[in-house]
Parts: sequence; structure tokens; C-alpha cells
Amino acid sequence: MPLIHGLRCRRFGRPADVLALEEEPLGPRPAGAIRVRMIAAGINPSDLIPIAGAYAHRITLPMVAGYEGAGVVEEADPPWSGLVGRRVLPLRGPGTWQSVVDADPRWTIVVPDDIPDDVAARAYINPLAALLMLDSWPVQGRRVLLTAGGSSCARLLGRWALDADAAEVTSVIRSNVHAETLSGLGLTPVRMDDPGAVRRAAYRADLAFEAVGGPLAGTILDAMPATSHLISYGLLSGTPFVPVQGKATVHRFHVRDHLPRLDPDSWRACFDRLWPRLCGPGLVPARRFPMGAWREALAAHESAGRGFKVVLDLRESPRRGVCRPGG
Repeated sequence: MPLIHGLRCRRFGRPADVLALEEEPLGPRPAGAIRVRMIAAGINPSDLIPIAGAYAHRITLPMVAGYEGAGVVEEADPPWSGLVGRRVLPLRGPGTWQSVVDADPRWTIVVPDDIPDDVAARAYINPLAALLMLDSWPVQGRRVLLTAGGSSCARLLGRWALDADAAEVTSVIRSNVHAETLSGLGLTPVRMDDPGAVRRAAYRADLAFEAVGGPLAGTILDAMPATSHLISYGLLSGTPFVPVQGKATVHRFHVRDHLPRLDPDSWRACFDRLWPRLCGPGLVPARRFPMGAWREALAAHESAGRGFKVVLDLRESPRRGVCRPGG
């Protein structure tokens, strides 16, 4: 009987400790679902934070990890039979860090032929977040400040903000590893450990897209003009910050809050807008890790100054570290 391999979480905790690479028999395809043989999937903070238990109140265990990825449709019934053999993103359903995903075809996105696998595998979480934020807070003629400047989402935000005629974009970075690349994209890098430079950039900003939280967010918020806006879309430091009355207006952004507003047609329309943008500058290079090397992939994802996107290669059956559920 064919087997399915997946990275499954059965308890909350540190991802490297609680994830396990499991195999089990591949059961029958659910009625109405399409079966997708996975190719690759990106690793994002938003994939790992739920495993740590941040959203335990709305997550049912066990679960397969991963929210995005690309694969090829192997089975589909009418009216979706034309998808067989096509590359797709099987989104908004089961976890994607597994060799086979049975997906709801209504939310499945067809990948254009000219999009490389490594781009398709990470075309959802960060690109859609950047697109929706720029839709919600237009940047034309405005001065923009970004934190976590070397991250995938901030790079897209910065490059696309310039494409949308932002007056300037400043990126706060932890080290100089990213400075040259960001400058090449037209962004102005500022070191996080230079509080004077951070405050000066914040004082000039009309909009700040903030993904770190903690003291950095507090410093920026304290320096921004009262007429400005700070959009908090992440908490990479793990430390929240408190909005202050009389300072910049703080907005919270989560992609999941926008999903109920999107019907299947508008959902697909978002990706029609994203694909051309993903062919331009802004995406970091990808580095693939086989599923059997998932621990090395997680370590690479957490490495300081990382200049690449970690992508899990799901095409081959793992040769090591596989267990049966409960084994």
C-alpha cells in the first residue's frame, strides 16, 4: 500500500522537539477533494508559531505542519478533472509539510507555467500579506519604515512600496549582512542597534510596517508623528508592545482575518495580481532541504543573518528519521 510522509505535531512545544516525521498508509481520497503530490513547501515563522502553542485555543492536535507549498494534481473528479497534471497551491486546508495533500479544489490556485517551483512553494504567506497590507494602507507619496528588513515579507513590502510610488522606504536590520542587497532594491538600511538612527527614521515615517514587537516597536512608536500609522503584523521578538495614546495609530494585521472576506473568485484574483510581482525583484534565493533533513532545515531557518529562504523538498520519500504514528 502506498505511504504518505508528513511532519506532524502531536503536542505543543519547541518545533524541533515536538515535530516528528511520520509515515502511514495513504487512504482513499475524500469525496470532492483533489489529490496533490507535493513538490516543495516554504518555512515561515507563521508555520512554527502555532506549533509552539500560541494559538492552541483554535488548533486541534495532531496536525500536519505547514500552510503553503506547491505540488502536482494526481487525481480529480469532474468538474476539476482538467487540473490533473497541473501544478497547484493546495491552500486553506490540511498541512502542506507532507508528501500528499487532499485539497478543496475551490481554494486551490493553479501555478502559471513560467513560475519556478521554489517561487510557487512560497507564493502565499508573505506575498499575500504584503499585497493585502499595501491595499489596506496605500503608500503613494508616503515615507515608509520597515522592521525585520531582511525578512522575506519586509523585502516584498519594501520593493512593492517603491513600485507603488512611496516617497522613500527605510528598512531596520539586525546586521549588515542584508544591507547591500536592500540598497540594491532601492531601500535604505538602518541598523537595529543604532537607536538614534532608528528614532530619526521613525520620526520621518508616515507608515511603519512592524514585525518585531518588543523594545524596537516601542522605540519606533515613541518617535513617530501622531499623524502616522504603525501596522503590527508580527512578533518575532516574542515580546508584545503597548500602544501609547497620543502617538501613532496602531493597527493589527493578520492574513487570517482577511480570508473570510474572500470568496473563491476574489481569492484567485489575489494570485493573479501576485504572480507578475513575484517575477520581479524582492524574493530572496531559495535553499532546498529534503524532508528527511527537516531538523537541519529548521536550524537554517533560525540562523542569524540568513540570506536565503528555506524550502522543504517533498518530492522523494525520506530515508531516515521516519516513524509510524505512536511509534
